[in-house]
Amino acid sequence: MIEEVMRAARRPEPFQPSEAPFWDDPYIAGQLLGFHLDDRTEAASRPSSVIARDVGVLLERGLAGPGRRVLDLGCGPGLYAHRLAAAGCAVTGLDLSAGSIEFARARAADAGLTVDYRVQDFRTLDAHATYDLVLQSFGEVSTFSDTVRDDLLRRIRRALAPGGALLFDVTRPSAHRPPAPRRVELLDGGLWRPGPHLVVTDTYVYPDDITCDQYVVADDSVVVYRMWFHDYTPATLAPVLTEAGLMVQEVWGSLGGGPPATDDDWFAVLARADGA
Repeated sequence: MIEEVMRAARRPEPFQPSEAPFWDDPYIAGQLLGFHLDDRTEAASRPSSVIARDVGVLLERGLAGPGRRVLDLGCGPGLYAHRLAAAGCAVTGLDLSAGSIEFARARAADAGLTVDYRVQDFRTLDAHATYDLVLQSFGEVSTFSDTVRDDLLRRIRRALAPGGALLFDVTRPSAHRPPAPRRVELLDGGLWRPGPHLVVTDTYVYPDDITCDQYVVADDSVVVYRMWFHDYTPATLAPVLTEAGLMVQEVWGSLGGGPPATDDDWFAVLARADGA
């Protein structure tokens, strides 16, 4: 098995996929749900205080509010969607994790809120002139290859109602430099598996600000998980949006607004349909 682990830990081709489900693996998704709901970590979501601030800015700016139709891509357990629905928005939330959607639905029901939560890969979005705001938080746009990214942005463009806006955040190149050294861990339960397992973690760097965090997980079998990141600057992201028929209206320091800082690992973009 050691030889198998070492073969699996080799440098992958750019955007080579994982060998097994991640977000929709029942065990891993359950662990991630715990991270989403834990304010002490930003492993899956931002703290509730930051989310409250972000939603407050959306309301102040008129991007969200009573009657506004909002699509939350990768909504997880509904941390943004729940607050937006409570503010009177008509919210649709899409996520791959059935467990997160189940939690979000139960929470909405307990609060007497109506939210259209769907178990769906948001890369399959197929809507036309439907939403006043499309929101994507926590940098998932940065995790896609150029081909997948471009297709998703075109789908979002079609989904926007006249005058609608896209708001999302991405990572800068500084977020993944320098790469961490190889890490080998023998664990008795954790994110990847409930019982004893070995994890070999490597970070591989590619041209054009692309990075891969690769996890080789071994117990009774050897499985490779890969987290890809394509980092951007406002200058490199603008033409990507233009190609998809979207135009950058503003660049923010975060989803909560404010000026961007070049020494920060994140920035957010508010974009609208070209010509809107």
